[in-house]
Amino acid sequence: MGHAKNLTIIKLGGALLTNKSVPYTSNDAVIKEIAREIKECLASGLIEDLIIVHGVGSFGHPPVLEHKLHHGFKGTHQLIPLSQTQLIVNKFRFFLANELINVGIPVNLFHSSSIFTSEKMRISNFFLDSIKGFLSIGMVPLIGGDMLSDNKMGFCVGSGDQILTLLSKELDADQMIFATDVSGIHEADPKLNPNSPIINNLNIQDLEQVMTNMDNSKLKDASGAMKGKLQSLLVLKEQIKTGFEISIISMNSYGNLISLLKGDLKKFTKIAR
Repeated sequence: MGHAKNLTIIKLGGALLTNKSVPYTSNDAVIKEIAREIKECLASGLIEDLIIVHGVGSFGHPPVLEHKLHHGFKGTHQLIPLSQTQLIVNKFRFFLANELINVGIPVNLFHSSSIFTSEKMRISNFFLDSIKGFLSIGMVPLIGGDMLSDNKMGFCVGSGDQILTLLSKELDADQMIFATDVSGIHEADPKLNPNSPIINNLNIQDLEQVMTNMDNSKLKDASGAMKGKLQSLLVLKEQIKTGFEISIISMNSYGNLISLLKGDLKKFTKIAR
């Protein structure tokens, strides 16, 4: 069962949804605006079929680091901390789902740990029939970062970006939108150098060049997080060549997603063929 309409996958980054410098703090006002804006895009037909992938930001990172869960299974002393981490992240998931449902988006909350398994932190097996089924009747799957069962490490952190690229490939998505707290890929880290220009358009060759440049001295500011994102996008090279488009935008202010979809947004990065 393929998808009947145009499938958009939006990744709501952890830095956008949560305050990464304060553990267990969500950006409530931003989340409410994002929910409202996504609803407007669905209601006006700017988005047809939709999957939302979300980061967990300051709800996932602190307990994972505190209990060293990112190193994999070391002993039964980690099991209760693992349960507690799942619970903390689920509270955030429920909050996010609730905000989306409140504005009338029919989300269906999925847990990555029930869908994907991995081997040495790379997703190796998955079951997407349920996501396809709910998509086909008009629901919006909501899925986020999670601890995954790993057949070599016992368990591992499941990366939202890996999940994103896999869903795009397997479900033949038309476009992917990374919504974050910066307006795209800048020539240097905009948080350190606010005047750094945005790179508006990248083709796949440019993308590989930008990755190389991020290692050189001029761009040593470029954030590791952005580099990780770009690294995961290289997997989609063949799809980009056939017309799949990836946009990186800021959703810190209302209207950017609508402007992007209407073709009016000035500050963003598009990766296309």
